[in-house]
Amino acid sequence: MEMSPAELQMRTGWELKPEGACKDDTCVPMDGLAVRDGKVDLSDFADRLGMPIAHDAQHGLWALGPRAGGHVLDGVRFPDLVLSDFDGKPFDFAALRGKKALLIAWASY
Repeated sequence: MEMSPAELQMRTGWELKPEGACKDDTCVPMDGLAVRDGKVDLSDFADRLGMPIAHDAQHGLWALGPRAGGHVLDGVRFPDLVLSDFDGKPFDFAALRGKKALLIAWASY
């Protein structure tokens, strides 16, 4: 995936400057960043910032994750959690291990 520096700044907040990619008070050197025909290679950009990047070709979607400082999750395990169901009975989420589940949370504030 490639995009112009202006589009990169608009979508991510990272601005390419002579000193590197800058956002707020942070600048990361980008010497040798892959730029072709005025477009930034997002895979190279994400790699240099330690950001995960994902692509869904079927839907034409790209997702650039937050800067993780090189600490990208390589696996995820849902914590042990027991909540009350609609009848007030305890439900242990461990019963869902290995299955896909959607957890919807809501807060009134």
